[in-house]
Amino acid sequence: MADDGHTGAKGVRLSGVSRSFGSLKAVDHIDLDIPSGSFFSLLGPSGCGKSTTLRIISGFESPDTGRVFIGEEDVTDLQARRRPTAMVFQNYALFPHMTVGENVAYGLKVRNMSREEVKERVMDALRRVDMADFLKTPVTSLSGGQQQRTALARAVAIEPEVILFDEPLSNLDVALRHQTRAELKALQHRLGLTSIYVTHDQEEAMALSDQIAVMRAGQIVQTGTPRDLYQAPNTAFVASFLGGSNIIDDPGLILKLAGKGVSTGGVLSIRPEHIGVGREGGMKADVVAHQFLGMQTSLTIDIEGVRLEARIPGDQEIPTEAFVTVEASREVADDR
Repeated sequence: MADDGHTGAKGVRLSGVSRSFGSLKAVDHIDLDIPSGSFFSLLGPSGCGKSTTLRIISGFESPDTGRVFIGEEDVTDLQARRRPTAMVFQNYALFPHMTVGENVAYGLKVRNMSREEVKERVMDALRRVDMADFLKTPVTSLSGGQQQRTALARAVAIEPEVILFDEPLSNLDVALRHQTRAELKALQHRLGLTSIYVTHDQEEAMALSDQIAVMRAGQIVQTGTPRDLYQAPNTAFVASFLGGSNIIDDPGLILKLAGKGVSTGGVLSIRPEHIGVGREGGMKADVVAHQFLGMQTSLTIDIEGVRLEARIPGDQEIPTEAFVTVEASREVADDR
């Protein structure tokens, strides 16, 4: 894990890490290498082990097996407060009786820093997240987005080598979540910190991440860039979870839909946007349902008893009967 030039950032490596709670294996022997300075997301459904993995990296949980490295240092046996990490929690964990500045200063004061050094670091952290004007503002009067930035400033102030995010945007409404994630990505790029982000929201993970590890039942099933995972999923689960996909295992239908060069004995993933819907050519289909989504309309189409989702431009007329062609498909492992 070589340093890529980001000051103060280090990579993270997990080797053979497992963690069980009674009979539940929350994390099942995972290996993971997170590059220095990258924005890396752990993505998966509830209960897949992503938050437990994050807590193992932070030191809030200890693995039953395996080792955790930050840079070249084995930190497996270090307490959380001795690790070069900072956590931004889902509920921000701000002290309601304190001001913004006092919240940011808290983690510095427990490290026995001088008053002048605390003041300097607090102001520097608040400037980095564009909150310097809120130094003396009670946190109870902040908006959700401002609270999120205050929590981030508190994490940045202790100058961590790795910053950890446990679904920090899930309490925000949709519009603010979109705005805040754009700000978060820009800030991460500016700071150059290694960032590990836990989410169940695939759109959020794709928008923010340099790389994503998709988790299921305590294991990492595929790792890659957002584009690679979307365009080349290895399994039916990854295809369905990351962006949604039609999974087809009817060999006869596959042959007609996909044409030459595709095995008729495997399972196909076909993205809804890769299904062409027209008035001629291809296979005849009935349109049995539709949902207007603004720029797009989602169609449920029926071909010989098999139902698929297709997407057409939002301003296109919705047909009751159509002819369907497939522009792209991918064979995947059937892990449903």
